[in-house]
Amino acid sequence: MKNRKIYHLKNYHKIGLLVFACGFQLIAQQSWKSPEVIKRELDTKYRLAIQYEQQGQIDRALDIYRYLFDQDPANTNYYSRFTYRLFELKNYDRLEHVISTYLRYKPKDETALVDLGKLYFSRGDTVLAEQHWENYWKVGKYSQSYTRSLFNCLISLRQYDRAEEVIVIAREYYGKEDLFAIELANFQMMRGNYIKSTQEYLIYGRQNHRNYQFAGNQILRFPNDSSLFVQIDSLIQLEISQTKGIPELYELRADLLFRFKHYDTAVEQTMIVESLRDNKGNTVLDLAADLLNIGEFTLAEQLYTTIIKKPEFRGAVPKALLGLADAFEKEMLAEQKYSPFDYFYRDNFFFVPEYIYGVDAGDYYIGRAFSIYDSVIVTLPKSAYTAKALYRLAELRFRILHDIDGAERLYTDALKSGLDTETRNQCIVRQVDLLIARGELKELQPYIRKNRAKYEGQTVEKLLALRYLLGLYYQGELDSLLTYSNDLLGLLGVSDPYFNDVIELQNFIEQFLVSGNSENRSAVRDYLKSELLIRQSKLSEAREVLTYLLENYKDTEIALPARYRLLQIDLFFSDREQAEMTLSFILSGGNQFADDALYMMGELAQFRDRDTQYAARWYQILLEQYPNSFMKDEIRKRLRSMPAAPQNAQEL
Repeated sequence: MKNRKIYHLKNYHKIGLLVFACGFQLIAQQSWKSPEVIKRELDTKYRLAIQYEQQGQIDRALDIYRYLFDQDPANTNYYSRFTYRLFELKNYDRLEHVISTYLRYKPKDETALVDLGKLYFSRGDTVLAEQHWENYWKVGKYSQSYTRSLFNCLISLRQYDRAEEVIVIAREYYGKEDLFAIELANFQMMRGNYIKSTQEYLIYGRQNHRNYQFAGNQILRFPNDSSLFVQIDSLIQLEISQTKGIPELYELRADLLFRFKHYDTAVEQTMIVESLRDNKGNTVLDLAADLLNIGEFTLAEQLYTTIIKKPEFRGAVPKALLGLADAFEKEMLAEQKYSPFDYFYRDNFFFVPEYIYGVDAGDYYIGRAFSIYDSVIVTLPKSAYTAKALYRLAELRFRILHDIDGAERLYTDALKSGLDTETRNQCIVRQVDLLIARGELKELQPYIRKNRAKYEGQTVEKLLALRYLLGLYYQGELDSLLTYSNDLLGLLGVSDPYFNDVIELQNFIEQFLVSGNSENRSAVRDYLKSELLIRQSKLSEAREVLTYLLENYKDTEIALPARYRLLQIDLFFSDREQAEMTLSFILSGGNQFADDALYMMGELAQFRDRDTQYAARWYQILLEQYPNSFMKDEIRKRLRSMPAAPQNAQEL
């Protein structure tokens, strides 16, 4: 009996040990993590800390960096972010612990060795700092990576002369005058020593001729100072004379000359670049386009003509022809009279018509553009250039001559060429604009749906979606419009230039179209009809509709924007008497369009009609009645510059 009890006790003991062992093993399994899991967790925390920094939550980021460093004190990323923040906070005791701990794991880390000297310097022991830096610099035989770290450290401490001296010593030690040229060039630019900076950038360029392009980009960031230009240009010319036909140097000089408006000499330098690059024509075409973009139309036209005439640029002729035609177009548009329709929700896709007004069909420039595009089509059939020429011809027909049928034929021909994706997409979108111009809104939606599905995910999808929204607007489908506009905002994204246009349209609809009583809803139908007529360039008809609306629904919410639109049509027809009458109604209400309407009256009188006295009248009323207008500073400037301005305007 006694033996049986002992036996059972032994069994219980074994079972207890077994349960204990299993439990211990289970706990161990639950707490143990593989190195890969730990690394992922730490990396996640590291990314979170960086996010906190970007959001300005420095304290939260610092707590994470402290934790990360404690977990992995040999990690360079954790160390560098932690010490950077500690230096900012001047927490020198903690810094000394962190740097010394890190150096125990990585005693030869040059950045940490420099940081230790920085700590001494920051605490005020500059002698110890210099001794420390010098000792490790010499021990490391003037290591270039240590030199770079020390140079950057001294800059952060604003020891600029000492930083420059470090580079000089390193250059002497290695016997290389171009050592750290880019660092020293950027450093001198930061200090405003632009001549020294230029010298270093040119030294950097000698290392690899492609570096001259970067050097040029940096030099073009210097102040726009004519005396500075002379000195820099002399240095570049000296560099050219000491080298043998390096195109990048001539290109650098051409860019500098262009910036300081020495266009003729810039063209000469560019021609040298072309001769050194087998006259491919790319550089001279870029220069012509740059001249065109800054409004130097005559010079651009001359340069395009030169490219066309020179046999060595044979391969660049098609692009030069298109460029020349584009130059004539832009020069024509530069002389275009101001349009009143530009002022209602400025530059907003939904409120500004596609048409350009004030250009005579017999204009010299438009005739030249037409003839060049025709020449391209005839001489270069079935090419990408043909598609571009057809598209440009269609644009002239549509936007300037308002010839919808002629434009449609040309857009269709461009589409059939099928060789240029960009032009194809533009033509697809323009087909929608032609439907709107004809008022064929029922055909609009199926056309857009078909092509949106076909080009989903491409840029053209967004452009079609905008026009779908425009169709809903003109058809008065306001509930669908507001729902669809929210979807469109998601498609566009906040960085898209049309994003704010959609927001403005939503605000306009909610303020003027969907609010109010049934009378306002009736007036809205007429207003939207007038908007479509304006888009179609049927301005006399739009005027009649707006006049009817204001006679019958003058107290509705929509009456205010309707009156502003009527004012624009009055100004388009240069009917000052009627425009002043319409304006008086707008001003009497003290509404959101009032100061904008006054500004439009003044600006059109000043720049379109060349009547400064009439312009000054409206500018002065704006300043008197709306002294807080955001346009007031610009108006005061204009009044001061008007030679015939009244005396009181000169004192503004």
